[in-house]
Amino acid sequence: MKLLLLVTIVTVIIYSIWRYRRQSRRRKKDLSPAVMPSNFTLSPAPLLAEDEVALYNLLRMVVQERYLVFAKVPLGSFLTVEAGGKERVQVLRQLALKRVDFALVHPGSRQVEQVVQIEPQSPELHQMESQQIIESLLDTAGIKLRKLQAKRTYPLAQLATRLEIATDD
Repeated sequence: MKLLLLVTIVTVIIYSIWRYRRQSRRRKKDLSPAVMPSNFTLSPAPLLAEDEVALYNLLRMVVQERYLVFAKVPLGSFLTVEAGGKERVQVLRQLALKRVDFALVHPGSRQVEQVVQIEPQSPELHQMESQQIIESLLDTAGIKLRKLQAKRTYPLAQLATRLEIATDD
């Protein structure tokens, strides 16, 4: 009787291990990152709208070699959060999925010194809230924020003044 009980327990243990391994293999196959669904299409999209490209080119002409100009930069790529526990998570949530239109990066230090945001013509509530968060985070980090309108044309001297860049005459 004891032998039968022992054999039953060992059999149940072996069966449980086998079943667990089998299910975990199935889960791994389902979560394979290389497998993409077949019922969708992807196509390239422009990174910048035409008016944003015009502003980008103006920025590049004004800053010349003083700054590197990057477009559509996520906040998390140039802001580091130094906090512990809940505070860090809270700030990282604020950073998530937020980006700036243009970042002016000093080529020597590789630090973002200024950010240029395009002012929307008729901002929606969620855009205004997102912009307030971005402004607060940039202010806390000590990064200058400049707001420009994409549809407007700026003379180079005026744009240099707005960015507080001395022009070479």
